[in-house]
Amino acid sequence: MIKIKCPMIDYHGMISDDDLQSLEKRAKELGAKDCWPIPASSIVVENRTVLKCIFGCNGYGSQVCPPYIPTVDEFRKMLSEYEVALLVEWNSKNIITKDISENFVRYRKETPDDPRTKRIFDNVIKVLIQERHDIIQPGVLELEKLAWTRGHNMALATFSGMCAWCANKEYTGVDCMKGKGPCRNPNVRRPCLMGLGVRMDKTLEGLDMPFKRFPLDNCVPSQYTLILLD
Repeated sequence: MIKIKCPMIDYHGMISDDDLQSLEKRAKELGAKDCWPIPASSIVVENRTVLKCIFGCNGYGSQVCPPYIPTVDEFRKMLSEYEVALLVEWNSKNIITKDISENFVRYRKETPDDPRTKRIFDNVIKVLIQERHDIIQPGVLELEKLAWTRGHNMALATFSGMCAWCANKEYTGVDCMKGKGPCRNPNVRRPCLMGLGVRMDKTLEGLDMPFKRFPLDNCVPSQYTLILLD
């Protein structure tokens, strides 16, 4: 079996050479920086994580987020039925300044007074939405499909945050239906990791892998997704 460098994990028996090579090759073609198979048991799930969805996230109520996805307790039981997941880190061009990082929520509600700050913040939002819409979400679905065709019949992709399928043409916002009606894209929506209770920071710490914490300071944020295999 292939063994990718990740200090805490022995990959023997987790996934075949052919499957891993195929998934890794396709992931990089789709815009991923790297990917690793990890034990599903290494994924840290906490009930309190959903507090950050309910309070402070404008994605709450979208149909990839609570209350439209399994509860944390439900997901924890479902996760226990999986043995392995594919952890995918995605490339990004989004450089976040310290000011934007520390005031992200405020700037979403109150337009920055300084024109330069507003211009930088607007570009951050545009790149974030565009990368999710054009790269990350289509990418994880392609990897889910590939895993399924290779015999992982219960493969399920996850999104890194609020769904962006209904982004406007300028990528300045997302016109999600939320509670106003049925999802416009039900076949390609997948649950948000945080909404399921996943603590990506603690998961990566347990794997001895780096995670860029807020506040960021002129750097690219870490963007990870998980694809549950069987």
